Amino acid sequence: MNKITSLKNILLTFVFLTPVSIFSQSYDVADLKINEDEKSKVSLNEEFQQELSPFYLHGQLKTMHLWRGLAVTNSTVFAIDAGVGTADGKLKAGVWGGYGTTGEYREFDYYVTYSPVKNLTFALWDIYNYSTNATWNNKDFFEYNGDKTGHFLDLSVSYTISDKIPLNLYWSTVIHGRDRGIENEKNLYSSYVQASYPVVKSKVVNLDLYAAGAFALSPEKEDKGKNFYGPKSGLANVGFIIGKTLNFGRYQLPITATASWSPINDSGNIQLAFNIF
Repeated sequence: MNKITSLKNILLTFVFLTPVSIFSQSYDVADLKINEDEKSKVSLNEEFQQELSPFYLHGQLKTMHLWRGLAVTNSTVFAIDAGVGTADGKLKAGVWGGYGTTGEYREFDYYVTYSPVKNLTFALWDIYNYSTNATWNNKDFFEYNGDKTGHFLDLSVSYTISDKIPLNLYWSTVIHGRDRGIENEKNLYSSYVQASYPVVKSKVVNLDLYAAGAFALSPEKEDKGKNFYGPKSGLANVGFIIGKTLNFGRYQLPITATASWSPINDSGNIQLAFNIF
């Protein structure tokens, strides 16, 4: 099967899956009465971020690290996201780090994001997982040679159709680094394409559905479509994210549960995440 046919098969999958989420019931709980004092109340979390402006700092505790259908680690993870952005929020640059409680999982990433217009965002991530059980180069932090590095550069674009139709379309491609063929001689340019839709958005709970496919833009025939996300092209990540916010006085604790199934990897996982600040 050639590259064009593989790409068509992935896109056709989304054509049939996306209407499930688009035409699911989408609503706000309009009959909830919000106290006027609550509307104007600023949480401690918001005050903390306002004081940091234009810098930002976020902390998250997760039961595992689930990323694009892959269980990066099954240990409990504490993650830090820190950076600086312009006043209009269009340009951001920062670092992201994840550390497992067992000491095995460790990750340190750099990123830059740019949103030229509303609902459109471009992002470039330099992702470096230097876990102790890594099967790739996790020793040479500053090594970027394509066939030696443990880094990979991920370029993505995200677009939300409109406020009335909040269907989000996302495409990312690994453009350099730890995404190589059998002989480690060429980049596979593994790509991940996702559609997601918020079917419930209320003061009580939020629910998003998503479906994603993965494939290599430059596959090797011997690999049968192998890519960064699995042993073959196809559905890489299907699931839902449900979230709510717990209130402790002025402190707010957003919680999300992500359920993910990866048909190409014959696996499934569920992650619970607490956005501490």
